[in-house]
Formats: sequence, C-alpha cells, structure tokens
Amino acid sequence: MSLIHSLLEGLDDGDRDRTVGLINSSITADLENVAAGAGPARQVDVGTRSRARRSGGGSRSGSRSKSGR
Repeated sequence: MSLIHSLLEGLDDGDRDRTVGLINSSITADLENVAAGAGPARQVDVGTRSRARRSGGGSRSGSRSKSGR
C-alpha cells in the first residue's frame, strides 16, 4: 500500500476521497472483467505502433544513417 499512500500524500480530503474512489472502481472493473474471462488491458497492447525487430548480426535496428553510402 505504500504506492497508494504516496499518491495520496499532500491531497486534501476531497481529492483523496475522489482518488481512492477512482482506484477502487478501476480495480473492481478489472476484477469483474477477469472473472468474465477477459485479461486485464495492458498499455503495451494499445495503439498502432509495432515492436522493433532485431536483425541478425547483433546490430540494433534503425540506428544507422543512410548518408554513409
């Protein structure tokens, strides 16, 4: 609970109650979705960007300039 306590530090009573309510409702929704068979949403699964692929030879992709040809 230290993470939650650090998030709540310095908030007034109204903001603290609102933040705790948001956290609780998010946890409840995730638990209900998991009980219904769905996995929790992950940030890495959201969006259209694809992961960079490493090519053979041990070099990192995308780091070389084309001007050296």
